[in-house]
Amino acid sequence: MNGAMSRAPSIFPELAGRRWAGAGLDALARAQFPDTRRGNPLNEPWICDAWVRSVADRSGADHTWGGWMEDRAHLWRGHYLPPGCSIHLGIDLNVPAGTLVLTPLAGEVLHAVPCRALGGGWGGWFVLRAEAPRHGADYLLFGHLAHARLPRPGTRLAAGSPVGRVGMPQENGGWFPHLHLQSLSAEAWRQVQRDPDELLDGYGYPQPGLARLFPDPAPLLGLPPSFAQPFRWQPEVLFRRTGEAA
Repeated sequence: MNGAMSRAPSIFPELAGRRWAGAGLDALARAQFPDTRRGNPLNEPWICDAWVRSVADRSGADHTWGGWMEDRAHLWRGHYLPPGCSIHLGIDLNVPAGTLVLTPLAGEVLHAVPCRALGGGWGGWFVLRAEAPRHGADYLLFGHLAHARLPRPGTRLAAGSPVGRVGMPQENGGWFPHLHLQSLSAEAWRQVQRDPDELLDGYGYPQPGLARLFPDPAPLLGLPPSFAQPFRWQPEVLFRRTGEAA
């Protein structure tokens, strides 16, 4: 756990002045829930939410963030992920349900869906094409939002515009409340744009160049760059969905 405090991301105006810390949730889950013979309590959204809040408390922070290129095979064992498909492609910003979210980039909404699948769904989610790409983010995906007030495809948004609120488990795909933010390069979007509902996920298989396809979104929010953990890659497929999962 990284106890260093970060400036509050500007995309959460209601949380201005709160204390933030980076956290590697998979390593923490391995330490606290090491017994793989038992069921995984973190697959229950409200148990996971209480645990994530306790992680923030132990670091002296109000909220935590992290997870880019983190192998989360232990954290989500027994969840929807196929074996080996456990590299987290974005960052999670662990904030309460109902938290207002702003976009850090100006752009056009290309795809927006109130996904109703649970047990690994996206919940309310949309993809923004950046007007002026920054830090490698030609496109930006927002996931696990509430269904109400999602921006519509074709909408042009100025930087700092409201784009929705963080969803409850019953509408965010069955996860603990958090915002999943994922940068996509132009190349990554080309690979999924024909059917983003089926092809675009928040997790992928270890592959060379994965960090180039899905750059670190933390600098877009004024957060320190994430540390990409080394992993062993598999010469299979880049990413694959199993239903509407995130």
